Amino acid sequence: MKKYLCYFLFLLWLYYLIISSVLLFTRGFLLSRVVQKVNSTCLSHSEIPCPSKGSSYFNVSKSAVEQCSQKEKIVSVLSEYNSASSICLPPKARIVLLIVDALRYDFTVYDENNNNPLPFQNKLPTIHRLRSKHPELTRLYKFIADPPTTTMQRLKGLTTGSLPTFIDAGSNFATSEINEDNIIDQLLKNNYNVVFMGDDTWNGLYPNRFMRNYPYPSFNVWDLDTVDNGVRDNLYRELNNTDWNLLIGHFLGVDHCGHRYGPNHPEMERKLGEINTVLENVVEQIDEHTMLFVIGDHGMTSTGDHGGESVDEVTAGLFVYSKQPLLDLGENKDTVKQVDLVPTLSTILGVPIPFQNLGILMLNCLPMSNISGVENWRSALYSLWANVQQVLNYIREYSETTDTFSEESLSTFYHTFTVLSGKIYSVNDGGTFHYTSKELIEFVSNLRQLCEDVWIQFDSLSMTRGLLFLFLTLFFVFIIMDGIPVYRLSEIFVSSFLLCSYLAVFVAACFGVALYYFEAVDNLSSTILFTTGVISQLMLVMLIIPNWEVISLNWYCKSKTERIPNLICRIVIAFNLCGLFSNSYIIEESFVLLFLLITVILVGTMGIIAAIPKVEGRQKAQAANTVKWYKIKLLLLAALIAALVRVSMYFWRCREEQQWCFASPHEVSNITAKMETTKLQWGITVVCLAIFVFATKEWLRHGGNLDGYSMTVAAVKFIPTVVVVCIAGYWVLRRLPSNNEQFNPLKSVNGLAWTIYGLTSVGILSAIINPLCIYVAPGRDSLVEVQNDEKVIPNLFRKVKTFLNEREEPKEDVRIVWGLATVYSSVFVVVGIYLTLLFGLLLGDAVAPSAVIMFMTTAFILIIMSVLRIEKVNTVDELFDVPNISVIVWIILAQYFFYGSGHQPTFPNISWEAAFIGTSGVFSNNFIPGALIIINTFCSYILMGVLLPLVLIMPFTIFVKAPSIAGKKSELQQATSVGEMGLFAKADLMFTSVFTLSCKYILGHGIRVFASMLAATIHCRHLMVWNIFAPKLIFEAIGLFVTLASVTCGYLILVRVNKKVETLVTVTLKKTS
Repeated sequence: MKKYLCYFLFLLWLYYLIISSVLLFTRGFLLSRVVQKVNSTCLSHSEIPCPSKGSSYFNVSKSAVEQCSQKEKIVSVLSEYNSASSICLPPKARIVLLIVDALRYDFTVYDENNNNPLPFQNKLPTIHRLRSKHPELTRLYKFIADPPTTTMQRLKGLTTGSLPTFIDAGSNFATSEINEDNIIDQLLKNNYNVVFMGDDTWNGLYPNRFMRNYPYPSFNVWDLDTVDNGVRDNLYRELNNTDWNLLIGHFLGVDHCGHRYGPNHPEMERKLGEINTVLENVVEQIDEHTMLFVIGDHGMTSTGDHGGESVDEVTAGLFVYSKQPLLDLGENKDTVKQVDLVPTLSTILGVPIPFQNLGILMLNCLPMSNISGVENWRSALYSLWANVQQVLNYIREYSETTDTFSEESLSTFYHTFTVLSGKIYSVNDGGTFHYTSKELIEFVSNLRQLCEDVWIQFDSLSMTRGLLFLFLTLFFVFIIMDGIPVYRLSEIFVSSFLLCSYLAVFVAACFGVALYYFEAVDNLSSTILFTTGVISQLMLVMLIIPNWEVISLNWYCKSKTERIPNLICRIVIAFNLCGLFSNSYIIEESFVLLFLLITVILVGTMGIIAAIPKVEGRQKAQAANTVKWYKIKLLLLAALIAALVRVSMYFWRCREEQQWCFASPHEVSNITAKMETTKLQWGITVVCLAIFVFATKEWLRHGGNLDGYSMTVAAVKFIPTVVVVCIAGYWVLRRLPSNNEQFNPLKSVNGLAWTIYGLTSVGILSAIINPLCIYVAPGRDSLVEVQNDEKVIPNLFRKVKTFLNEREEPKEDVRIVWGLATVYSSVFVVVGIYLTLLFGLLLGDAVAPSAVIMFMTTAFILIIMSVLRIEKVNTVDELFDVPNISVIVWIILAQYFFYGSGHQPTFPNISWEAAFIGTSGVFSNNFIPGALIIINTFCSYILMGVLLPLVLIMPFTIFVKAPSIAGKKSELQQATSVGEMGLFAKADLMFTSVFTLSCKYILGHGIRVFASMLAATIHCRHLMVWNIFAPKLIFEAIGLFVTLASVTCGYLILVRVNKKVETLVTVTLKKTS
C-alpha cells in the first residue's frame, strides 16, 4: 500500500476518534426532554349528564339527559372540583390569534411624550387607543419566551405549553411534525375547526390539520411582503365565516425586516404600520363572541437577530382584546410566560389543556361568564384547578416513565396538592378566591421550576467518556506526530499497524453490537462509540511504547535547538486555551486574536529584516542601497497587511453582551450588515474583488502558470473575471424593489447566483481533474530563452530530468515546460481564488472585502513564515520539518477571520440570509441552505484547511520567485533551479511532512474543542452556560468538523497534483529518451 494512502487511512481513523468523542460528550451535555405520548381528554359539556335530585353527583342514565338545562349542568359541574380536568366547560368565545413574528414588547408600547420616535416606536397606536378607551376589554403583557428564541421552538411552546430544550434549536431548519399533545389536535378531537394562514412552518408542524390552509414560504428573509400580503388577503374574508373556532394568522414581515435591516430602519416603520392597519380592521370586524390575541413569538436584538436568551430576544408582546368584559381577578401582572397562552386558549375554547403543558392560566384574559347565577370567581377557580390537576398528572406520568424526579420532591408536591384540594372547597367569595388562587398559581410555578431544574441535568458518564477519549486521542497522536522522527513514521504506517488497528476497531464494534443484541446494554450507538474508543486508545498506546526511546531522544535533540520557539508555542497555546474558561474572554476573543495576528506579522517581518546579512566588498554602497530599499519595501508591505487586518475590524459583528460596542463605530458594522450598502460601499467591494483577481492572476502569470491552453488554465484566465461581474450584477439586482410590477428581478437574481455557483464549481472541478497549470513546448522550435524577470522558467525541465535521471546525459531535444517550477502551489492558488469569490458572494456586498483581506493576509504570512524557515535551515530536507509555531499561526488565522468575516459564536449572529442566495426560500431538503450557511460562517476554516499544504510548499515557491533568498548555502542554491519540483523528487518525504502537518493542525483545533468541552463542564451551572459557553462549544465543534473535511480536501488535491506530475515526467522521459 502506498504511503499517501496509509496516511489518508490514519487521518480517517483520527477523524472518527475526534468526532465520536465530541458526540459522546454532547450526548450527555445537550439533553432533550422525553416526550410523553399521553393525551389529555375530557367529557364535553354536551355529554354531561344531569345531576341526581338531592345530590351533586351526576346521573349517567340517558333518560336523565333531557331532564335539566345546560345551566343546571354547569352549576353542578362547578361544584365538583375533583373532576375539573376531566370535564370541559363550554367555549367562552372564538379566537383570532394573530402572530406577528418578532413583535418585541416595546413595539407595542405607545409613549405620548416621544416627539421624535424611532422607526419601531409608537407605530401601533391602535393598541394604545383601545387600552385607553376600553381598559376593561384589553390586556397588554410582556410575553416572555423560553430560549432558544427560534421560530419553530416558539411555535412548539405556543401550541403545546411545553418547555424547549437547548438542543431543539438545531431543528429550526428541519421542521418536524409535532406528535405530542397540543391545542390544535385537541380542537380537532373535539370537533372544532382551525383555519390557518401565513408562515408555512405551521405546515411542517401540523400537516393536514387545518380546515382551510393558506401557507406561504417563510425562509426568504429578503422578502418582506409575500407572507403578510397573503395573510391580509385571506384574513378579512375568513372573519366573515362562522365555521371556525380558531383562526390563526402568522405575519413575517416584521421579523424579516429585522433580519434584513434591523429595527432602526424605515422599512420597520412601514411593516409595523401595516400591522396597525390590520389590527384596526380586525377589531372592527369581529363580533361579540370573538376574542383577538396579538402575540409575538419572540423579540429581536438591536441588530434584528434572535435565537439566544437576551432580554430583547425573549421579551415579546401580548395584546388581548374582547368585546365582552374580561375578568379582573387576582394580581394585575404585566409579565406572563409564553407557555401560559396554551391553558388560557384551551379554557376559552372549551378543550382539554394539552397533557405536557407547563403554563399557568391567565385569569384576567378570560371573558366574564354570561351564565346568570354563576359567579365569575367560581368558573375561574374551576378552570385554574383543572390546570393544576393537568400539570400534576404530567409530572406524575413523567416521573413514572423516566425516573427523573426525586421521591422527596415529589412527595412534597403531592402533600401540597392534597392540602390545596381541601382548601378549594372552602372558597366561597372573591376574597378567599384571591388568596387561594395565589397559592394555586405558586404551586404550578414550583412544578414548572422543578421541570426546568431537572431538564438541565447532565449525563456525567457520557460527558466523562467524551472528555477522556478526546484528551487521550489528542495526547497520543501528538506524541506520535511530534516525537517519532519522519523516517521512522513512514516505516510504521506502511507496516501492518494500520490494518491491525482497523481490524481491532471492527471487532470492537461487533462486540458492541453483540452486547446490544443480548440486551446487556440499552444504547447501541453509545456502546459502539465506547468500545471502539477504548480499543483505539489501546492501539495508539501499543504504537507509542515500542518507540518511546526514539521519541525521547528526538525530543531531547529538539529541546536543544528549538527551546525558545517551543516555549513561545506553549505560552500562546496556554493563554489561548485558558481564555476559553472565561465568559468575558469569549465575548472579547476577537481582540486577543487580532493582537496575536498583527504581532505575528510585525515580529515576523522584523525577524526577516534582522536576518538579512550585511553587505561587504567593492560594491558595498550599491548593494547596501539595494538591501535598504528591500527592507523598506518589506516594511511597507507588512504595514499595509497589518493595516488591512486592522481594517477588518469594520466587519466585526457585535454580541448582545457587548453593550459598549453599540455605542461605538462598531455599530456601523452591524447596521451595514443589515442595511443596503451605499453605492460607494458597493463600488469599493467590487474594486476589491477585481484587484484580488488581477493580483492572483499576475502571481500565476509570473510563474508561467497561465501560458498553457488546458481546461484549468483557460478556466482561471476567464472564469474569475466573469464571476466578479456576475457578483456585482447580483448585488445590483438584489437592490431593486421586488414589488416592481413591470420587472421582478427575483428570477434574474437567482439565476445569477446559480451561475456563480456553477462557474466556481466548474473552476474547482477542473483544477482537481487536471491540476497542472503548465505549458509543454511542442518541440525544438520552442527552445527560446526566457528571462527570469519575464516568466522565471529557464531550462528547468533539463535540470529536473538531470536531477531525476542522473545515469544518462540529457539529449538535445529536451522540451521546455512553462509553470513546472510552481506546479504544486499554483493549483492551490487557483482553488483559493474560486473559494474566495464564493465566500464574497455569500458574505454579501458589505462584508465581501473581508474575504479578500483574509486571502491576502494568508499569502503574506505564508511568505513571512517561508522566508524565516529558509533563513534558519542549511539543507533542503530541513524545510520538510514544519515548525510548530507555523501551525499555531495558521490556526490563529482561521480563528481570527471567523470574527473578521463578520461572525460571532452566537446563534442570533448566524447569517441566515446566506441560505437564500440563489434560492426562493422554498427547499425540498435542508442540504442547500445548511451548506450555504456553513460555508458562510466557517469560510476561514475552509480556506485555511484547503490551503494547509502551502505551509510546506511555499519555501520552494519562494526559491523560484526570489532565488537570492538562498544566499550562499550551496544546497539551497541548487533548490532554486528546480523550485517545487524538489518536492516531487522527494515525494515520500513530502507526503509524510504534509501528513504530520495536517495532524498537528487538526490537533490544534481539537485542543480548543477539548478546552471548550471542559469549560462547559465546569460552568454547567453557570449563569451564562447556555448563552456563552454552550454556543462557543457548538461553534468550535462545527468548526473542527469543517476543518477535518477541508484538510482532507487539501491533502487529496496534493495527492492528485503529485500523481499528474509523475505522469507528466514519465511520459516526457519516454518521449525524450
